[in-house]
Amino acid sequence: MGGKLLLALMALLYAAGVALGLKAPEQLAEAVIEEARRLVESIFTENPLELALRIFLNNTRVTLLTALLSPLVVAPGLLVLVNGFVLGIALTYAAGRLGWAAALAAVLPHGVVEIPALLLAAAASTSLGAAIWRALLGRGKAQWRRELWSFAKAIALSLLLFAAAALIEATVTPALVSLARRLPPL
Repeated sequence: MGGKLLLALMALLYAAGVALGLKAPEQLAEAVIEEARRLVESIFTENPLELALRIFLNNTRVTLLTALLSPLVVAPGLLVLVNGFVLGIALTYAAGRLGWAAALAAVLPHGVVEIPALLLAAAASTSLGAAIWRALLGRGKAQWRRELWSFAKAIALSLLLFAAAALIEATVTPALVSLARRLPPL
């Protein structure tokens, strides 16, 4: 499967996860929110640069997990689906407490950079996993090196995007959420 097709598949999985999260049963949503709250509390700090670093390190951890699971081929896609699911739940939760303007302000500024980074890392990991299996089965050993190089470039780009997203999330997003909370509800 080509890189663009895998990227499109990851985008569809993410969108499906968000849609499912928006409609998640309340009990499940509460459990997910509680777990997300623990993660946020473990990362949060008042210093924006330190916060950006912590966010970046968390996203790097997820990227490395995605890469390590690449031989399972479907695992990166499942991680994308779950990530979208959690976002859908978080959006619903935040919109119920802060309004949709603030909920979207909390996600969109950094999300437009962070989500493509996640999708790219997952697509590259899936492609690498498929190449590993082809090489193990004796088909495509020459392609293995090209795939590994493509994977390395995609992960490097993902990490750069995650760094930019973390800076936006730690500096721009809080100001936009504050402004959005002053708007009349949508």
